Formats: sequence, structure tokens, C-alpha cells
Amino acid sequence: MAQVMLSLAEWLLKQQQQLKQQQRKLQEKQQLIEQQQQEIEQLKEALDKLKNRTSSNSSTPPSADLLLKPSDKSKRKKGKKRGPKYDHPGKTRNGFGEPDKIIELELETCPVCLSAVEPVTTAKRKVQQVAELIEQPVEIREYRRPLCQCKDCGWSGYSQLPPGVKEGFSYGGRLCSVVGWLGYGGNLPWRKQEYFVEHVLGVPISQGSLAKMQHYFQESLQPIYQQWLSYVQQPGVRCVDETTYCIDGIKYWLWVATSDRVCVLLLAPTRSSAELKQLLGADFSGILSSDCFSAYNRQSAAAKQKCFTHIERDLKALKFSHFEGNRLFAQAVSEILATARTWYRDYHAGKLSRFQIADRRPAIEAQLLAVLHNPPTTGWPADAQRLANRIQRHWKEWFTFLDYPEVKPDNNDAERALRPVVVHRKVTGGARSDWGAQLVAQMFSFLETVRLQGGEVIAQLSELLFLAGRSPPGLQFN
Repeated sequence: MAQVMLSLAEWLLKQQQQLKQQQRKLQEKQQLIEQQQQEIEQLKEALDKLKNRTSSNSSTPPSADLLLKPSDKSKRKKGKKRGPKYDHPGKTRNGFGEPDKIIELELETCPVCLSAVEPVTTAKRKVQQVAELIEQPVEIREYRRPLCQCKDCGWSGYSQLPPGVKEGFSYGGRLCSVVGWLGYGGNLPWRKQEYFVEHVLGVPISQGSLAKMQHYFQESLQPIYQQWLSYVQQPGVRCVDETTYCIDGIKYWLWVATSDRVCVLLLAPTRSSAELKQLLGADFSGILSSDCFSAYNRQSAAAKQKCFTHIERDLKALKFSHFEGNRLFAQAVSEILATARTWYRDYHAGKLSRFQIADRRPAIEAQLLAVLHNPPTTGWPADAQRLANRIQRHWKEWFTFLDYPEVKPDNNDAERALRPVVVHRKVTGGARSDWGAQLVAQMFSFLETVRLQGGEVIAQLSELLFLAGRSPPGLQFN
């Protein structure tokens, strides 16, 4: 009997051990299922981010966005009248002034019965001015210069050509400036430039002559480009950014620095902080506005401003996340950034003084810090934590524009300056030589600077071509 009881006790012990093993395996499987479920949610999150990525919630360029037509007409915006607003200054064309040529169109016979007709002298004549290309819009000039000699000192030589005429080159400065705008402002390739000059302007030209024009541009732009480069290295507010540019298929980088009146692009072989120091100088003491790229961290500056737009795009993407923590984080931080932007607009509208807007910085930083340091019980999800780490890493650089209202809270000026270069890069595929790529940097620096100053591109490019080989003009700020 005792042996039977012992055997029964051993059997029960084994059963308990097997039950504990099964429970342990069940718990391990349950943990595995929960871990896999979490990984599935993260994969869904990553897939949705890739599928729903647009220029408004990521750094994807607007050209990559799909054009979606509204399926329901009722969803389209209503109540907003099209056309100019009231009190908008009109731009109606009221003719061209004094005409170059007057053409009298007389009617001799009736178009119905072919009888003779006479003009009604008491009725007002119908007058219409029309701008039209003439058959030969370009004037061909021939400069004849006799060889002259001085009887006193024995000097001999020819008189100088007029400004805009280059020795040994068959195309004048004004014509070259039009072709230069077509190539860089209009993004026309060389074959289309050649077609325009030959078939519209009526002047024969070869691609070899177009290549000579490019050297002419570089010679004319180099002196004033160096002046602009020296200017952006002086104290002031500078927005900076960079984009890729290929030279004969090899990736280079175009760095840009903008001010309120001058823009400079610099071609460089790398994306390192050393190139930025070459653009702004090693001892730059102005205010630097940029995104969160690490190369900007090593650049010296009196103060730095990080771009709101970049982080707002990431926050917008998190508002549609599968994880509630991401949505809560995005909502809280977006409201804080929107409040700061509102204060900035109120200052420039005259509703807040410089002291009032600067006095509010500690309060809004405290609000943001409270969001970062008070996550849910499970902690912020990975995406929200990544943004939180970025905010803390550049903590002193988010609200600089409250202390210096002349600084914008975003980096759009630099991105706007790079946009024409990106379009040109897509059309041409990049440059084929080092000097050609340097010309791209110089020409787009010129185009953007003229735009900032409100000038006329072709006229000012003509002026630079007229001054080629002479002293460069001073910086223009009016």
C-alpha cells in the first residue's frame, strides 16, 4: 500500500512538472505572438508611410506627388470668387504707346456685291495695336577699324570695340544675354537654343559658338560672383541648403546661402561641413537657418534656427499613425509650433512688440519640454521618440526667431533658391565639365540675386557682358 501511494505521488509530481512546462511554453508562445503582433503593426506603419508619402508630410519633392482629381464635386472649395480681389491694382494692357509703323487698311470694294465703297468720314476709325516679330529682328553690324599709328611715340594699333562686342566673337552682348536666359532661366538645351536663334532671330549659329558664349558668361560673372561670396560671409541672416549635381555622371553638391538681397551657390565635391565653411567662412558670426543635417552643427554662428517645415512634415505623417502615442505626440507638438508661428505673424503684423515676442520664448519652451518628458506609460513609440530626440538634440535652435524676428521659422528661402537648379538638373542631366558646372553655380546665383533685388535679368546680364574684362560693378542693393 505504501508503495502504491509512493508511485501515485511520483506520478502527480511528474504531472505537475509537465503542466508547469506546458504553461511556460504557452507563456513563451504568447510573448512571441505579442512580439510578432507588434512587429506587424510596425511593418504596417512603415508601409503606410511609404504609400502615403507626399511633399506635405515628407521631404519628397512636389514633382513626385500624384495628381488626384476630386471624386466628388461637392468636396471642392466653394465660396471663393475667382479673379483679382477688390482694390487689387490692375495690370490691364493699354496699348504700346507710339507705334513704330502705321499701316492703313483701306477697303475699295464691297465684300458682298463688289461695288465701290467710300469711307464714312463722320465715324471714328477703328484702331488696333499689335506687337509682332519682324522678319529680321537682329541687326547685323560691321565694325571697320583702320590701323592707326602715332608719329610721336611710334605706337600703332586699332581702336577699341564698343561695349558688348568681344574681339573675334560674332555675337553681341544683348543677343548673348537672351541666349543665356534661354539656357538657364528657360532651361532650353543647346539644340533648342540653336533653333531659336536661327529660326526666330534669323541668325546662323553653331554649338561651338554657344560654347564660346558659356565662357563669355563665366568671364563676366566671375568678378561679381566673388563679391557676392564675400558678402554672404559677413554677419547677417543666412538660409543654407544643399542639393546634388552631377558632373559627367559623378555626384557633386551645390550648396546655397541666401540673404535678403544676395544668393550664392557653391559647387563642392562633398556634403561635409568643410564645404559649408568654404561658403560661409570658418568664423561666420551671423544667424544660420538650416535643416537638421549634421554638417550644419560644426558651423560657427552667433545663433542658429532649425527649420519648422521639416519637422512639421514628419508630425503630419504621424497624425495618421496606427499607434496612439504617435498621434498624441504629433497633435501636442504641432499645436505648440503653430502657436509660435502665430506669434511670429502677429509681430510682423504689428500686433506684438519685439520685447513681447521674445518674452514668450521661455513659456513655449516649457510647454514643449513638458510634452517630451511626459510620455504615456508605455513610452513614446519609435517614430515619436525619434522626433523627440531630434528636438532635444537641437534644443536651443528651434525658437531663435522669437528672439530675432528678422529670422524666419523655416528654411524656405534656401529651398526656393535651389528649386530652379533642380529643374535645370532634371532637364539637362547635369554638366559635362568642371567649368560648365561652375558656370551653373554662377549663373543661378546671378538669376536668384536679380530676382531678390527685383531687377530685369536680361538687361543686367547684358550690362555684365558689356563690362567683361573691366572693373566689376559694386554690389547693388536698390
